Amino acid sequence: MNVMRKIVVAAAFVLLTVSLSTVSFATEKVMKLASFVPPVYVLHEPIFEKLAADINAATDGSVKIEIYPSGELGKGPVEQYKRAATRIAEISYGLPGYTSSVFPKTLLIELPGVTEGHEDATNKLWNVMDNHLRDEFKRTVPLALFVTPPAVLMMRDQPVRSLQDLEGLKIRVASSSAAAVIEAYGATPVPMPANKVYTSMNTGVVDGALMGSDSLLIFKLIETTKYVTTNLPEMPTTIFLVANEEAYNELSDNERAALNRLTGRDISQRSASGLAKFGALALGKFEDIEGNETIVLSDDEHTKFAAKAAEAVSDLLAKLDGEGIPASDVVRAMKQ
Repeated sequence: MNVMRKIVVAAAFVLLTVSLSTVSFATEKVMKLASFVPPVYVLHEPIFEKLAADINAATDGSVKIEIYPSGELGKGPVEQYKRAATRIAEISYGLPGYTSSVFPKTLLIELPGVTEGHEDATNKLWNVMDNHLRDEFKRTVPLALFVTPPAVLMMRDQPVRSLQDLEGLKIRVASSSAAAVIEAYGATPVPMPANKVYTSMNTGVVDGALMGSDSLLIFKLIETTKYVTTNLPEMPTTIFLVANEEAYNELSDNERAALNRLTGRDISQRSASGLAKFGALALGKFEDIEGNETIVLSDDEHTKFAAKAAEAVSDLLAKLDGEGIPASDVVRAMKQ
C-alpha cells in the first residue's frame, strides 16, 4: 500500500506540475513586433526595446514583445501595415504614406502650412486622433504616431536653389500628399519606399529625394547626396507603430491599461524627438564632407515655394472633400 500510495502521489504531483506549467504558458502573451529597419536604427533601442522591457515589467511578465527587425517577418516596408492588420505580427512599425489610400486624413499632417516642427506635428496628430483619425486604422490600434524632421531635398548632382531648378527633375516622395506638392513645384514625383532610394539615386532613376534629414544616415543617403536644400515649406513624414486589434483585445484589462500607459502621445513625442536629434546630427556629418553643400532657400525663394505649395494644398483638399473625405475639416482641426 505504501508503494502504491507513493506512486499515486508522485503521479498526482507530475500532473499538477504539467497543469500549472500549461496554465502559465497559456497566460503569457507574446506580441511579435515587425520592423523593416535594422537593430542599429536610431529608435530600435530607446523605443522598441524599451517598450518591450517596460511592458514586461508592468505586467509581471505576462506580456512580452519580441522584436523582429530588418524585415524578418516579411520583406518590404510597403507591407508593414498589412502585417499588423492580418496578424502576421501583433505590432508593426511603418509609414502610412506607403499605403496613402488607407490614410488620406492622417497624411494631411504632411501638408505645408499645417505644422511647425516635429513636436507640434506630433501633438496635432494626437489632438485629432479620436475625432478624425482613429477610424482609418482599421483592424489595428495606434500605439505611436509621430513625424520625422521636416523634409529636405537631397540631390545627387543638381543643386536646388529655386523653383526653376526643380523643373523636369524626378523626385522621390513617400506619400500622395508629398507627391501633390512636388508636382506643383514643377518636378515629377516618384513614390518609393525609403529602402529603395539609395540605389535609385545612385543609378539615376531619381534625381533626388524629399525626406527627413535623418534619412541621410538611416538609409545611407549621405553617400549618394551632394546637395541638400533646406528652408522648404514644412513637410514632415508620418510614422506609425500599431497593434493588431484582435491581439490588443485579447489582453486582460490590466494588461491593456499597462500598454496604454506606455504608448500614445508620450512615446510618440520621444520617437519624434529622437529622429529630430538624429536628423541634426546627420546634417552636420553631411556638411563635414568636402564638396558637399547645404543650401538654405532665401526668403524670396521660400515665399515662391510656399505659394506653389498653397495651390497644391487647396486643390488636394477640394479633391478629397469632393470624394467625401472631410479633409478641410480635419486640417482646420489640426491647426487649432
